[in-house]
Amino acid sequence: MAGFFGIVYQNTITPSSPNVVNMWSTLYAVINQANVTIEGVKSAGTRGVLAADVAAAYEGEARFLRALAYHELLQHFARPYADGAGNKPGVPYRDFAINTIENITRAKTQGRNTVGEVYTKILEDLTFAETNLPVNRTGTNKVTRATKGAAIALKQRVYLHQGNWASAVTEGNKLISAAAPFTSAVGSYTLAGSPANAFPGGTTTTNENIFSIENSSDDNPGVNGALPTMFGSPNTPAQTPPGIQGRGLIAISPVLFNAPFWTCSDARRTQLLQATSTRYFSFKYKDARTNTDFAPIIRYAEVLLNQAEAISRLGTDPARALTLLNAVRNRAVSGTDQFSAANGNVPAGDALTQAILNERRIEFVAEGFRWDDIHRLAVDPKFSTSGIPRKAGSAQAVIANYNCTTRPTVAGTIASIPYSDFRFLWPIPAVELANNPTLQSQQNPGY
Repeated sequence: MAGFFGIVYQNTITPSSPNVVNMWSTLYAVINQANVTIEGVKSAGTRGVLAADVAAAYEGEARFLRALAYHELLQHFARPYADGAGNKPGVPYRDFAINTIENITRAKTQGRNTVGEVYTKILEDLTFAETNLPVNRTGTNKVTRATKGAAIALKQRVYLHQGNWASAVTEGNKLISAAAPFTSAVGSYTLAGSPANAFPGGTTTTNENIFSIENSSDDNPGVNGALPTMFGSPNTPAQTPPGIQGRGLIAISPVLFNAPFWTCSDARRTQLLQATSTRYFSFKYKDARTNTDFAPIIRYAEVLLNQAEAISRLGTDPARALTLLNAVRNRAVSGTDQFSAANGNVPAGDALTQAILNERRIEFVAEGFRWDDIHRLAVDPKFSTSGIPRKAGSAQAVIANYNCTTRPTVAGTIASIPYSDFRFLWPIPAVELANNPTLQSQQNPGY
């Protein structure tokens, strides 16, 4: 709904758009902080200032964050791995600290690595992190600092984006028990009992959280960047569920709300959405007053759905893929809407994979996964998004267009963008090109 978010939503970005510049600059700042830390703790371990295992654990934590940042960069500035098996231009990979004149000069002349080269480095980081990170931490650190389970879960996600289904399953098996109710042997992760319980709000965490970004009343993203402010209803607490008095900057699309695969009985409609007199908003984040809600980056629900998709793609054990899908889905859907033999609606083959992809759209709404899936599926031979799908405009986000019974067709006023269109990718920011003559000739075409 907000104009400054609409720059991305309507695909009117330029190399100077703040969203683009800040995404690139902030992620590379994280990467450089990780590189500085890695050099420091390795040196401290060599000199005996830190015990070897402590130094390795700190290094694993930094490498996890570096891997997370690079994967995010690839999804915005590079083609998906499936396009050319990783041979398309990726982003510059820096595993050195930019803290000397020499390294500043080195970074300012560095070109783009291929997508495949960056993926190889990401997986190397996550394998090191898995080996050296602790299984458990105490208090909120269990969620807000990287653990062995977080490294495994991120590695599973990365393999999914590569289309390496077998490796994704291997990683998922480390975290998923053989039988329901699924509980992880690493980190004791498990699904919350209901959609509402998965999102208690504020600083409260659950055993479903694997990795989140910590926020607090004195250290948060502010009124334009905090999740409850962005997604939260602007209405008063008197409504049901109670309005959180957010800014309502991003509404739920009526295209998703009316999707035929989202059943009317789904508890996520009542527990995790919030209607105003004009439109629907997310109710996943609760504290719009001080913006303390932790930002969920990896949840156990994702691990289960990643595993379900990978197994379904392989076709090796469709019964288990369906069981994993139902573990997430059935806590929200009951009765005749469940996938079961008794209901005569058991999806199989490609229909099972499509059901899993549909479930991701419902389960992860307002968590930032939609673009990730559009990107990785863009050239999928069976489930291609064909680029960026047509979108509803703000003028169409009116209460009359939200109805899960009649499911009115909302054609969308923002045109689709085919995969071949240059706007599918973001441009390398102008500030980076001004500093790096090598990248000037490697800009994404069209910008």
